[in-house]
Amino acid sequence: MKKRVSFAGLLFALSVITTVSFSQVKITADSIAVASNQNYVLAGTAFNSDVVFLGRKSLTKSPYISTSAGYYHKSGLFISGIISYLAVSQQNRIDLFTATGGYDYYKKNLTTGVSVTGYIFNDKSYTTKSALTANLSAYADYDLDFLELYADGTMYFSGQSDFIFNLAASHNFYMAKDKLKVSPTFSLYGGTQNYYSNYNNNLRFGQHMLSDGSGNGMGTGMMGGASFNIQDYEFSIPVQYDYKHFRFLFYPVYAIPVNAATIVSNQNTYKEDLENTFFWSLALYYKIQKHKK
Repeated sequence: MKKRVSFAGLLFALSVITTVSFSQVKITADSIAVASNQNYVLAGTAFNSDVVFLGRKSLTKSPYISTSAGYYHKSGLFISGIISYLAVSQQNRIDLFTATGGYDYYKKNLTTGVSVTGYIFNDKSYTTKSALTANLSAYADYDLDFLELYADGTMYFSGQSDFIFNLAASHNFYMAKDKLKVSPTFSLYGGTQNYYSNYNNNLRFGQHMLSDGSGNGMGTGMMGGASFNIQDYEFSIPVQYDYKHFRFLFYPVYAIPVNAATIVSNQNTYKEDLENTFFWSLALYYKIQKHKK
């Protein structure tokens, strides 16, 4: 019998990375620990090749080195904190503090939960998420054995609020006595883009947003930011390996952004210049769990 590890549980383990398009990533409890009725502490470190949010990214690549620690209670309540360091030449700095608290419920093949997350970005941060201040999220994951289905809805807050939804389907392959799991996954993201308009207005993007590459200054607005549209499609193959109290994760993602935004700049309008992106994350976690006597 295979260990019960849901897609939501995998996202939990990936939560230390915080910046990939599953940035979008939700911090959820490990279904194994919830089912075993034990408390634990999880500590981890990760490298993320770039910050990509809904298929969008900044002109300058933004690799993050992150470290985290969290406490997860057997009731399903949890709290965690993450520090992310921007590893770019002449930009080396702590770029982001993230704090999350929430509750998860696990029963048989179903995992659900809610969480609230706060972001504190460095004033110099130029990543696509830097206009955000907090989010409120709810998710559900159901394992059909041959297929795992996942859905979540997240309200993001910046100058204005945005609602983003995510639908995902995956299939799990188990190897090495179930210690190794490979999960090819397809995800779809949709929602509003008010945060992107705020990001643009704060001069944090660059001329790569404008498809003509003109040097006429930054856009002063974005048309249709409050409209609800599909934002991107993502293909990923998460690889997870468990060894005693350690968990190793490799998460490659290919993102295909769609529905380019219309940018207003100096009384001219331009289409956002979109391009497909490959990015990846590598992480190591250690679980500290008191064994029952």
